[in-house]
Amino acid sequence: MQAAVIDFGLGVLAGGLVLSGCWGLFWVAIGSIGLARRTCSWRVLFNSLAMGVVPLSMVGALMWVRGGGADPAFALGLTILPLVLMWLGLRHAPDGQRAGMHMVAGVRHLIDDLVGTHQECGGCGHEHDHDPGARR
Repeated sequence: MQAAVIDFGLGVLAGGLVLSGCWGLFWVAIGSIGLARRTCSWRVLFNSLAMGVVPLSMVGALMWVRGGGADPAFALGLTILPLVLMWLGLRHAPDGQRAGMHMVAGVRHLIDDLVGTHQECGGCGHEHDHDPGARR
């Protein structure tokens, strides 16, 4: 019984690290686009890469120490943090919208800022000549 509880806890830990790593890799893609368009600096890309590589390396080390293998308690633990994140996103915010929609709007705003979408011309991207602004 004690081994199952430990495996469940390790699964929860690994699930959170995988979520964090995937989030970091998502921002690596966005940062790469921003870097190619010269709307963000190398620092954005390096920070995103660190947020992707470090947690995934920790998961790899955890799996190596654990010895791999499929255990039902570990697999159940892997699902906990994604389910918690989904539950938090489905909650209603004070304005009546889902909290996840506020998160998506914030992510879109940050992506637009990093990749240099022009707000003054309706989000044209780089279809015509505009100064993309100073490097950040």
